[in-house]
Amino acid sequence: MEKGTKRPRRPVRAKASGIWKKVRYGVFILFAIVLAQQVYTIYSLHQEKQQLEQQLQELKKENENLSEQKKLLEDDKHIEGVAREELGLVKPGEVPYVR
Repeated sequence: MEKGTKRPRRPVRAKASGIWKKVRYGVFILFAIVLAQQVYTIYSLHQEKQQLEQQLQELKKENENLSEQKKLLEDDKHIEGVAREELGLVKPGEVPYVR
C-alpha cells in the first residue's frame, strides 16, 4: 500500500449480514426452548390425564360395589340373615343354636 491511501473498508452490508445471522440463531434457539417447554407441558398433561382416567375407572368400580352393598342393606331378608349369623339374634319363640 502506498502512503496516503486508505485501506478499503468492509462493506456495511457484511457487518449487517453477520448481525442478522446472530439474531436469526438467537430467535431459533429461543423458539427451540419454547417448543421444548410446550412439548414437556403436553407430555405432563397427557400423563396426568391417563392417571385421572385410571382413577375414574377405579372409582366407578367402587361405586358399583357400594351400590350393590346398599341394595343388600335395604333388603329385609339380608338384614335378618346378618343379624342371625353375626349377632346371634333370634325371633321370639325360637331356640338359639350356638356353634
